[in-house]
Amino acid sequence: MFSFKGKTVLVTGGSRGIGAACVKIFTEAGADTAFNYNRKLRAAEALAKECADFDGGIFFDQCDVSDFRDVKSFFNKVLERFGKIDILVNNAGIWKYGAVDEMPVDDWRETMQVNLDSIFFMTQLAVKHMKEKNIKGSIVNISSTAGQRGEAFHSHYAATKGAIISFTKSLAAELGPFGIRVNSVAPGWVDTDMSAEAIKEEGDKILSGIPIGFIPSAEDIAWPIVFIASDPARAVNGEIFNVNGGSVLCG
Repeated sequence: MFSFKGKTVLVTGGSRGIGAACVKIFTEAGADTAFNYNRKLRAAEALAKECADFDGGIFFDQCDVSDFRDVKSFFNKVLERFGKIDILVNNAGIWKYGAVDEMPVDDWRETMQVNLDSIFFMTQLAVKHMKEKNIKGSIVNISSTAGQRGEAFHSHYAATKGAIISFTKSLAAELGPFGIRVNSVAPGWVDTDMSAEAIKEEGDKILSGIPIGFIPSAEDIAWPIVFIASDPARAVNGEIFNVNGGSVLCG
């Protein structure tokens, strides 16, 4: 059911966390999978080595997703390697603390560039390619519960994730007639290195707000991403797929 044989998948921020979990699942399911890293070369190399024996091909390269020139260069390298892109997972992002009255302007701008500009850059290139090649594609944007209810001391992060939700719904209506589905997966707390420090400091408080009683792993988020990108989900378009253990209940 979840065979991606003959498909090419591009995952941004794929060297660790949710992105790495997606890369492993897609590649094991037969997809040719490309991912970028920014600074974590060793993590990228280790992931590629782990996926080398899977059914799908694997490719990675350095790319600063906040820089359009970098994104375009990386995108073209993926096309040179695999010839096409069927599925785009916009996963790259950063999460920083910032009280609004103390937040450096550079932190605000960096968060906007990495979390939001990158999705526009990559999506624009992917959509042009899919339209030119008449590919019935799938785009999955990773948002967050923070984009649905806000998050104190992370207003810049929440602002980008709320924008991603609106961007997803807008493109679902715009691109559906071309056979391109656009959806979003919205995690809550996830046990990754990005949130490790916060979980260590406030683990009991975090757990108290999750009805299922545990903090989801990267794989717990990756599987819904894989499903929503798959052909069995062909009628799902414009959906904000909540994967948060019941911590935020919204439709």
